[in-house]
Amino acid sequence: MHFSFSGCSDCKNSGTFNLSSCRIMEGEPVNVNEFQELARQALPKMYYDYFSGGAEDQYTLKENVEAFRRITFRPRILVDVSRINLSATVLGYKISAPIMVAPSAMHKLAHPEGEITTARAAAASNTIMVLSSMSSCTIEEVASSCNAIRFFQLYVYKNRDVAAQLVQRAERNGYKAIVLTVDTPMLGRREADIKNKMIVPPIKNIEGLVSTEVENDEGSILEGFAKGALDASLCWRDIGWLRSITNLPILIKGVLTREDAIKATEVGVAGIVVSNHGARQLDYTPATIAVLEEVVHAVGGKVPVFLDGGVRRGTDVFKALALGAQAVLIGRPVVYGLAAKGEYGVRKVIQMLKDELELTMALSGCPSVKDITRSHVRTEHEKIHSML
Repeated sequence: MHFSFSGCSDCKNSGTFNLSSCRIMEGEPVNVNEFQELARQALPKMYYDYFSGGAEDQYTLKENVEAFRRITFRPRILVDVSRINLSATVLGYKISAPIMVAPSAMHKLAHPEGEITTARAAAASNTIMVLSSMSSCTIEEVASSCNAIRFFQLYVYKNRDVAAQLVQRAERNGYKAIVLTVDTPMLGRREADIKNKMIVPPIKNIEGLVSTEVENDEGSILEGFAKGALDASLCWRDIGWLRSITNLPILIKGVLTREDAIKATEVGVAGIVVSNHGARQLDYTPATIAVLEEVVHAVGGKVPVFLDGGVRRGTDVFKALALGAQAVLIGRPVVYGLAAKGEYGVRKVIQMLKDELELTMALSGCPSVKDITRSHVRTEHEKIHSML
């Protein structure tokens, strides 16, 4: 019997067919990971590398995903799961599932309408989008694009007035929280961007406030811009300054240790995002899922804890919730959906994760998000301990 297969160019060139690595995808993507390949095909190399890459050796980039795979389930049987309730609450706002859109920069590199399209998809999915201060579309454009609960992510620039203006604009335009990124006193070494001489397109939120004109023949113009613009002196006492200029709750994004989690609660933040900046800053930091429980224990329920980094499956969402996260944020999957299929792609990515989470909850015996407990998962540490 002879089968013929019209495989991808890699298969044809090598004369072999590998089902697991072949890049042909018949019809619609069936999981979030398949959107990454569609995005790679759709985007110029410089932009795909910018969105997909991590810092230096990209150890943490791989670990963010791999660490989820080392956590296994302890499902409960004979529980009535005929009705599954995915809904969650974030800072008092009800969302359809504990899956939010993480802040990521420059969506117009992925789609002509940029963050306006992402915002509409998030609104249609009844979830919260965190708009990046490095967005291609302005705070005002996104606010007027559709009705939704939105948060605003903030970098603090050397000129503090710029940050103050951004916060005031966000507040004036109905954003409900400020998400302060605290892991970027300077930009991580992203070697693909250096090789590609990554350019900085217009960043409309700071146009006329911060110069994006950078001379850098050595490599990434983005890196040169960050070095000139970001405030490396930002420290804990500045949380007080930020609280003094806004009535909005402040979440800090970039916490990876017990020590910093404790400090965060002491300075009065409203929430913590466990994040390593999508593995784009300091390489060889641990995967976020690996340190989530440490942060949750340190906080002791005083403020909600969220997680981003490496979430690619509904099973990942469940694992994060079991280890104490109130919700997760997804970054790259949203951009891949946007690049591949626009608003539909973003909606599809969110819906896939929701569908997979619903199935995981049913098969684990959890009718609602609040039924997901620590006893539903087993971490690698526990597996090793049980063998001793």
